[in-house]
Amino acid sequence: MRKFFFRPQDRSGDIVSLSEGESHHIRSVLRLHAGRHVELFDGDGGIHRAELIEMGERVRARIVSSAYGDAPLSVPLRVGQGLLKGKTMDVVVQKCTELGVQGLAPLLTSRCQGRPEADRDRKKHQRWLRIVEEACKQCGRARPMELSETEAFRDFIRSPAAEAAGLKLLFWEEEHEVCLRDLLPLDAAAGVCILLGPEGGFSAEEVAAAREAGWRTVSLGRRILRAETATLAAAAILQHLLGAM
Repeated sequence: MRKFFFRPQDRSGDIVSLSEGESHHIRSVLRLHAGRHVELFDGDGGIHRAELIEMGERVRARIVSSAYGDAPLSVPLRVGQGLLKGKTMDVVVQKCTELGVQGLAPLLTSRCQGRPEADRDRKKHQRWLRIVEEACKQCGRARPMELSETEAFRDFIRSPAAEAAGLKLLFWEEEHEVCLRDLLPLDAAAGVCILLGPEGGFSAEEVAAAREAGWRTVSLGRRILRAETATLAAAAILQHLLGAM
């Protein structure tokens, strides 16, 4: 069954008005018609079976039954990711969504390429939000991954979101003594927040600043992984250890 997202404010009783983007996809790409049943996600765990009833500029649907899924994880995982080049960041956003990561924060670090530009960064963020929604539809995730605006590394390491995690881990290729198995068990933490760098990794100054802010450096093993591989490997391993996979 086809899946679509709607905003809670676009619901009135059992009637839902879908966004212009979702409406265009329904009408012009999928060419669905009134009477077709679809699945709607409200972004807060609600999964609704609905019937398409009006095919205007804003498609309208009538909810016929509802269920709730994706209960919040007891130990949520958040990822701070140094910005990656090109479409690689798109892949990280997509796969972290599929892996059940609760939140992802894109970070500007000293070795990121390029400079911040408000208009370009806004467009990137909008594209990543669309990727999150599409990944949720593909994997049946009822609550989208939280995607922060791009922020500076030194702001993030002391941010309220990071402090709330309880366990803060920075994966660093120069760490040769501590690995994840040395930290088991992990499920006693209120949450886990991990940091991974861009293609050039973190600088020694950034690592020192993170350690001063209470982050622990951890190794992913002997192999040198591509930046996106390291992020997805770390997220998958941690989700397994936390009982989310």
